[in-house]
Amino acid sequence: MIRKLTTLFVILASLLSSNMAKAQYDGKHEWRAVWIATVNNIDWPSKPGLSSHEQQKELIAYIDLFKKLNFNAVVLQVRPTADAFYMSEYEPWSIYLTGDQTKAPNPEYDPLAFAIEEAHKRGMELHAWLNPYRVSQDTANLKFVAPNHMYRKNPEIFVRYGKKLYFDPACPETREFVTKVIKDIVTRYDVDGIHFDDYFYPDSNFNDARSFAKYSRGYKLEDKMAWRRENVDLIVKMLRDTIKSVKPYVKFGISPYAVWRNLREDPRGSDTRSYGYTNYDHLHADILLWMEKGWVDYILPQLYFNIGYENADFNVLAKWWRDNSAGVPVYGGLGTYRLEEKAKIPAWRSAEEIRKQAEIIRGMNVYQGVCYFNAKNMKDNKLGINSVLKSLYKNPALVPSLRGFDTTAPVAPVNARMTKNGDMLNFRWTKENYYYAIYKFKKGEAVDFTRGDAIVALTGEDHFSMQAAERSGYKFYITALDRLYNESKAVRFR
Repeated sequence: MIRKLTTLFVILASLLSSNMAKAQYDGKHEWRAVWIATVNNIDWPSKPGLSSHEQQKELIAYIDLFKKLNFNAVVLQVRPTADAFYMSEYEPWSIYLTGDQTKAPNPEYDPLAFAIEEAHKRGMELHAWLNPYRVSQDTANLKFVAPNHMYRKNPEIFVRYGKKLYFDPACPETREFVTKVIKDIVTRYDVDGIHFDDYFYPDSNFNDARSFAKYSRGYKLEDKMAWRRENVDLIVKMLRDTIKSVKPYVKFGISPYAVWRNLREDPRGSDTRSYGYTNYDHLHADILLWMEKGWVDYILPQLYFNIGYENADFNVLAKWWRDNSAGVPVYGGLGTYRLEEKAKIPAWRSAEEIRKQAEIIRGMNVYQGVCYFNAKNMKDNKLGINSVLKSLYKNPALVPSLRGFDTTAPVAPVNARMTKNGDMLNFRWTKENYYYAIYKFKKGEAVDFTRGDAIVALTGEDHFSMQAAERSGYKFYITALDRLYNESKAVRFR
């Protein structure tokens, strides 16, 4: 009876908190993001060993493209295999930068600091994407691991699984070290978010008999799966608490595999048939618990299945995450990488599948935007995906506020001036905040700052220019935005 009442309470609490997180697309606020993958040089840099100038040029090209498509966030992978795309005293340079963990980019620079600066100049968030446990993609290459790598210092806390090497999630030293790495990033860098993907334990066959014997904490062997989930719970909670203790405004989000559990296995699961791979049973990631406990600021499920797919229908999964988010804001992860001219599943032979999915997400409460995997698909304009994105995102959008964050509006801009130089209209103001939005209205029409289609620019700089051909028929306004995109009152350009 007590268990039934507890379950009923959780369901009611979930429904109430879901209503609190109601955030259907309003035409002005929407998180529009792209994952930039660095592991195996999937997206950036295009190969190891490029000069610093070449690396920077490639990254700017990506960010400029996303800005042109009216995106407002990038999720950059900065710790792909326990190595760093930033200057770190704890871990070596990433092998995907120079091909050698002992060598810095040449000439030396800090890729993460550079990426943050370039994103912020364009009015875009930057979330630092890390993997907690993965160390090496191929244990045959461990001889190339740098001397200052934690694997060299304390090999006892690592486990080989197939050809890969992982931190053992059960070891307290693992949790302490990963938390120290995250705290270092949050302390030293102006990141907007810390982002984890779906890789926790690699599988239920993980060889952790030694650590179970040492750190079982009273669990019996038949409860080993629950013990593993608790190991992951511990680090998620530690990370959340650490991030908030350093900078409360930094967002903490996780991007899980689309299926938590199947309905056949659990009455709370989704009506899917993903029997060889789920968050709960294979990755030992109890996402529902983390959301119910409020340990994450957003959840970004990887909804990489097509509409109508028999074993895991996009619609079924999108609704399941909406209904089980426990009030946590949700973003939809959309898989542009699936697009192929000769894809086995016909739906993926056209970028219209992505349009349909994005529009479905827009129509759902709790969802506050989308993130696309992966960046190279836009660079290559895969199956004309950029035309679809341009039609979806005709104007810039502001990042929606998340539950529990400050919503205080900043002070309005000052010294907002507009001048004409030839065929260009130039805007300038005194920069005293993170970002600025510029609105354009026809003379004689009502001025309505809830209209997203009135936004012509979102920038982190103190100036903006545009063609002046229609100046006489319009009036222009500017608002200031803080780092959380809280918006000031508007000021008309003089």
